Amino acid sequence: MARHTSQIANLLFYITIGLVLIAAVEYFKYSTRIHYEWFHCTPVKETIVPGSSATKMFAVGGPSCDKRGELKTLVKRITRDFETNQERASFCILENPRVSHVHYPVGENKGEPGYIAYVSYDSDFDAIADYCADTTVLHI
Repeated sequence: MARHTSQIANLLFYITIGLVLIAAVEYFKYSTRIHYEWFHCTPVKETIVPGSSATKMFAVGGPSCDKRGELKTLVKRITRDFETNQERASFCILENPRVSHVHYPVGENKGEPGYIAYVSYDSDFDAIADYCADTTVLHI
């Protein structure tokens, strides 16, 4: 009988450890969802010309959203938001030289973005042509 008691105790012990680990993972998922912007760059889209595909994009976020994170977020958002199988898209990315490569915003003051992207389908390219005049225009 003592053997069954120790087996039950071991079973309860391992079940408790498993539940604690599951709770820790769920708590981590909850806290990162609540503070998502602090851990990731969040893309911000502004329409340049109403009724067209011309868009201004930049990224904001917490300490992990440095210039590298901003650039990665912008390129990912451009490739996901513009369906290039329907029409070719053009974009340019302008760097803000006033912002250091590592800029950690404090609190809600996000500061200036390190990169700004202007994107449109080729049919609306005239809307972003002036913004992209001094930089390379990329086509996808």
